[in-house]
Amino acid sequence: SLSRPVDSMALLSEALNYDFGSKPVDEPFSDEELQSISGLRAIIDRVVDASGKANPTLGDFVTFSKRGTIRDFPVFNGTPTDIADEMEDWFRSAACDGFVVAAPYVPGGYEDVGRLVVPELQKRGVFRKQYAGPTLRENLGLERPHPFDWRH
Repeated sequence: SLSRPVDSMALLSEALNYDFGSKPVDEPFSDEELQSISGLRAIIDRVVDASGKANPTLGDFVTFSKRGTIRDFPVFNGTPTDIADEMEDWFRSAACDGFVVAAPYVPGGYEDVGRLVVPELQKRGVFRKQYAGPTLRENLGLERPHPFDWRH
């Protein structure tokens, strides 16, 4: 219930590499504008199909893209314990090997996950408390290259 149209516009702008804040809500996109959008084409196709319009409006994108909402994906909600229960179940049953967390509201959505859910997952031993090393290479288990290895 905290998701607002402006949140969808911000996420759409990011996913489609287009400034949706520069477009009036009820003005249809021109063919040229739609072609200039360089992001995820599947989102544009979804909006065109769902709206039934070859040239949808910004309002159509907010309504039909599902971007910036929680309608498009499985939702784990409830208390931090409830959310951790579902995440742990998916993880331990091999339904997944990790999660991409989408904040249902901004600001504060990601902070709430880190502050409330992550500690619960750590108590259960399904989320790390520390990293293997200070670099991404060490955390991925990759060997450190030796000087001039690239020449071979």
